[in-house]
Amino acid sequence: MPGEKRQLFLISRIAKMLDIHPQTLRLYERAGFIKPARSKGNTRLYSWEDVEQIRLVLHLTRDLGVNLAGVEVILRVRRELEQLQQEVEELRRQLIAALQQDAASVPPSRALVLATQRALAKAL
Repeated sequence: MPGEKRQLFLISRIAKMLDIHPQTLRLYERAGFIKPARSKGNTRLYSWEDVEQIRLVLHLTRDLGVNLAGVEVILRVRRELEQLQQEVEELRRQLIAALQQDAASVPPSRALVLATQRALAKAL
């Protein structure tokens, strides 16, 4: 949100918090898993969102044994899935709006058809 101050952390704090070497964080950045903000002096500044992303990468590698190439694929597919979910939600909103607009102009004899359409729209 505009004007909202996010809490940001230095690399040493994140490394200590997650019990990993700072070089691991740099590696994750080079691999594109995270993109920390930078200060005017070019110091990495990690947000809570970055911390959650790092935790996910650590879970995949440490707990599930996924290698970094696998992590890259998983994160890419995850981003694509989130994008598709947003697109489906937008299409759902558009369908509902179209059904509502149609309902206003349809004679009462089609009330049953419209009720069915509404039920289908809710199911989407």
